[in-house]
Amino acid sequence: MDTLTTLGEEILFIPDEAAPKRRGWSRWRVAGWVGAVGVTGLAILPLVMVIVNAVRESRREQCAVQLKRIGLAFHEYHEAHEHFPAPSLAGCDGRPLLSWRVALLPHLGYRSLYERFHLDESWDSLHNRALLAEMPPEFACPAGTGRRAGRTGYLVVVGPMTDFGSINTPFEPTRGVEIREITDGTANTVLVFETDALVPWTKPDDLRWARGGPLPHLASPHAGGAHALFADGSTRFIKQTIRPDVLQGILTINGGEVLASG
Repeated sequence: MDTLTTLGEEILFIPDEAAPKRRGWSRWRVAGWVGAVGVTGLAILPLVMVIVNAVRESRREQCAVQLKRIGLAFHEYHEAHEHFPAPSLAGCDGRPLLSWRVALLPHLGYRSLYERFHLDESWDSLHNRALLAEMPPEFACPAGTGRRAGRTGYLVVVGPMTDFGSINTPFEPTRGVEIREITDGTANTVLVFETDALVPWTKPDDLRWARGGPLPHLASPHAGGAHALFADGSTRFIKQTIRPDVLQGILTINGGEVLASG
């Protein structure tokens, strides 16, 4: 097994506590800065750009913290069921009905919302469709446009059914894996990618990958890349320039890649 790369070259680490420290960048504070510029007669454009960049950075960090909360919910689900949730809640006939995001609701603190779903009906049934508007804020990037529409860009990567000796992602079409199956290491394996492909949050619609097939396209409301939630619960920002072999290495659970951490 060869070392593909040093992770630090491809991935930016996001401090877990960064977002609470940046919450001071509210609308009134930005307005105050702009007002101060007008009073003092300073050049407004450079300062406005500094403020805009600070707001963007704050939203990026808030996005990372929200994915961190989703990661905690994944681990609570695993503790309760001894495996991660399947990509979808399926009906008796095996037909996908509702997204893994619905399955996580009790572990995110939304049990009452979870109990209002008809779990034996499709996401777009008359009853379940009415709940689209109640998407928890954890599923919406603060810099994105999906919140009001009940749409999310936080998607898992679904691989094929696992055969003996095959390489796969943490999610097969009908199940989520057990942590013990992640032999590449939880710190080297992605659970959720942030994308610009917004989908209704209750719909079982995620990214698909098979070995040799196209890799996920990294794009998000944040410039330069996208966030990823790793199986150890950490959240990191992946650069768009990441090497394809490294990207494949972090979306699989058992590819045998060695991703150096230092």
